[in-house]
Amino acid sequence: MILYMTWFSERGRELAARITELSLSVSYGFWQSRYGGHPALSKIQIRERGNRSLPDFLEEAFAQQFPVIFIGALGIAVRAIAPLIRHKTVDSPVLVLDEAGQFVIPVLSGHLGGANELAQQIAESLHSAAVVTTATDVNGLFAVDVFARKNGLRVCNPEAIRHVSGKLLQGEIIVMAVDPACMSPEEVAELQSPKEVKLISWNEAQAEHAVDVWITKKEPREYRKTLILAPKTTVLGMGCKKNKSYNEIKQMIKTLVDSRKIDLDDIYALASIDVKEKEPGLQELAQHLRVPFVVFSAGELKKVSGDFTASAFVSRTVGVDNVCERAAVAAADGGSLLIHKQAMDGVTIAVAKREKIVLQFV
Repeated sequence: MILYMTWFSERGRELAARITELSLSVSYGFWQSRYGGHPALSKIQIRERGNRSLPDFLEEAFAQQFPVIFIGALGIAVRAIAPLIRHKTVDSPVLVLDEAGQFVIPVLSGHLGGANELAQQIAESLHSAAVVTTATDVNGLFAVDVFARKNGLRVCNPEAIRHVSGKLLQGEIIVMAVDPACMSPEEVAELQSPKEVKLISWNEAQAEHAVDVWITKKEPREYRKTLILAPKTTVLGMGCKKNKSYNEIKQMIKTLVDSRKIDLDDIYALASIDVKEKEPGLQELAQHLRVPFVVFSAGELKKVSGDFTASAFVSRTVGVDNVCERAAVAAADGGSLLIHKQAMDGVTIAVAKREKIVLQFV
């Protein structure tokens, strides 16, 4: 994970060095596949401000939507980030620590960006206090935007989050319905929802129209106060030459977006072979997109069935005849391959679509 971190004293620098050694992560999408695989592991990488001005440093971080950690006064952080704040769906998670490391304060993007989650992890590791002020967290209630982030669901109308959270804070139950095109009624019936959430059948939801949260691939007509969560369905299978830069890999993604072959908001995961697990460009791309980066062994990829573009060279190199197509289908849990291998400047990509989703309440 890449963190942008700045401090204003020697004591702050020493605390930053301690944070560098921690194991930190933000959950973007629940992972499950019949073919195995696992989320790629990555070490903390700190991007320091150095001699750059604070505005330039923060502008770069916010452009990437990467976490920012201030070690110093809260007031300095608030004034510095104010011109960059746009919307909770795209703002960088921002945290502030005092120089003594006594308090960890998530300031911005606590739920969707994962600042609260990072604050709790840092506080636990440093034996300090996480100063979380988000109303649902303070009251120990279900947070629908955290639920969306951890389940790989796109928030279609984020303004409705306030309505849903408001009902919870008033002690009311929220009603949720899942489109059978996403999960079967039998699968929905097996979900163990928290006490604040009432799951009703899709037919019942259509009849009553009194639903607070729809999980669906198609938007109902009336959604001013109903929160629409759409499952992300696009999986990108990736391959690249060693040490391909993030910008080079991102250019390939931009080409597909510009040609309207993929939608950035619909990307659920990146996938590749495990020998690419530590590839910095792929790790950075996944963090920028806020999606899991999943890797499979050659043996796991061989088990994936389908019509794939075979390469003798790839087979000799990594032990399986195709990486990007097989990885895309595997990470889509056997979904359909939409785009066969595309290659450009040492980067390969294939696109698969998830058909079914898995939800969990955590």
